[in-house]
Amino acid sequence: MKCWAGLLLYWPLACMAADDALSQVMRALAAVPAVEASFREEKTLAMLDTPLVASGVLYYRAPDFLRKRTLYPHPEDYEADGHWLTVETPDAGRRQFNLNGYPQLRPFVEAIRATQAGDQAALERYYQLELWGTPADWSLRLTPRDTDAQRYVAAIVLRGRNGRIDSMETLEPDGDRSLMTITSR
Repeated sequence: MKCWAGLLLYWPLACMAADDALSQVMRALAAVPAVEASFREEKTLAMLDTPLVASGVLYYRAPDFLRKRTLYPHPEDYEADGHWLTVETPDAGRRQFNLNGYPQLRPFVEAIRATQAGDQAALERYYQLELWGTPADWSLRLTPRDTDAQRYVAAIVLRGRNGRIDSMETLEPDGDRSLMTITSR
């Protein structure tokens, strides 16, 4: 019985510590005005024997500009600026989407953009948040709140240190996954 009483007594303290650590991580991320980093992304699909690999450059500028420029194996450009997403590929050309009109796209954009901005409120609109570790070495699991989004993404796990994101892993319900490693330039 003492064990349960002790657990009930310390449970609120543990929750407060986790909330405080999440707040500290969000503040550290929000303090970064701009990022330019290289990325390498491996997509593991059940139907393929080897992962698909892509690499390029990520750009972030506070508060809401994010650009993913893929250079290898073929050029692609994704740019989120405010409410607009611009996608440019050699085959399809340049297309623009107002994220307000495409609610299925916004959670994917906000997973990395709102995390890098330290915008906890934006993240909580789309995801349940679970933080592990300390502000100096953390993992943040984003689980989609929306049932439509859950059909495409089981969870997104971001890992980082202080105000830097080191990786982003996207886990799909069917077992497929992608891992993007991010290296500051």
